Amino acid sequence: MAGMMKLLLAVVVGLLAMVPDTMQLSIDHPLHTVVERLNVNAGPFLGLVISSGRDEKILKNSTYYEPDTSIPFITIAGRRFNFGKLSGEPVIYVLAGEPLANVGVTVQILLDTFRIKGIINYGAAGTVSNQVFIADVVIPSQVAFTGVWGWEKYGAEVTEPALKFGDYNLPEAGENSLGAIEFQNTKLYTPTSSKKSTFWFNVHSDWVQLASQTNFGDRPTVHVGGSYKIGSSDVYQSNVAFGTYLNKQLGVTAVDTASAAVVAASIANGVPHIVFKGASNRPGSDSDPRLSEVTAKNVLKTVAVFVSNLSPKTNANFY
Repeated sequence: MAGMMKLLLAVVVGLLAMVPDTMQLSIDHPLHTVVERLNVNAGPFLGLVISSGRDEKILKNSTYYEPDTSIPFITIAGRRFNFGKLSGEPVIYVLAGEPLANVGVTVQILLDTFRIKGIINYGAAGTVSNQVFIADVVIPSQVAFTGVWGWEKYGAEVTEPALKFGDYNLPEAGENSLGAIEFQNTKLYTPTSSKKSTFWFNVHSDWVQLASQTNFGDRPTVHVGGSYKIGSSDVYQSNVAFGTYLNKQLGVTAVDTASAAVVAASIANGVPHIVFKGASNRPGSDSDPRLSEVTAKNVLKTVAVFVSNLSPKTNANFY
């Protein structure tokens, strides 16, 4: 009996060893063979989740990126996954999409289909901090879903932090029938649990630490880790008062529409990840297309430098 149990254990271990790093596509999917060949011959990849068509255009026209000429891209579930190398590292880049639900789905497809060794989310954000200026780059230590609210009835007792609409009455604060909103925690999924909820999601500490030790040069100014935080929501934030509230009451540095979904999906799958966001605008101020392009180039430069320091030879512990 003991011998049979040992044999059964050996068979189970052997089968587990045969399980691929990625779930991959169904064998009936028309792209199954293509994806399998890419994973074996070109992977593992860094996954680049980028925010906009402007970021994609600048990436493709840069000297940092070299597209794969044999299979430049494939389309899965409406998302175009593009293959190439960034700073010499094999990458797959995909547009994040919107709203946040679509961003999370995009990241999950990326992780389920391909051999991914880490996720990098980069793009534009709006700065709500007096310490971060237009064209600066922020690499946050934490991100949050700042659009998840409980909208309380008028007169209800609220738990801080809460935004009370009456505080923003003009010409002076007072009562407001809109009541108040309470910021809600979000379920934190990990590879083994879904028992916790949190407001702040921690960005992968090893990669943030590596970024803090990286020499990005004199330009652009790069703000890394520490107290730098990003708030994500499906609402494009251009209101000065709300931006000030997020900064003063919640400690938010910049706002965007993607980071929290990327980080949450990466944590759920146990994948290293990091966020790079360029301050392209400030709530209440008009956007300057020229500065927005400069900011996008600054972010890409910062990402390229970071990727060049992620070689398996020198940072094997990150993979």
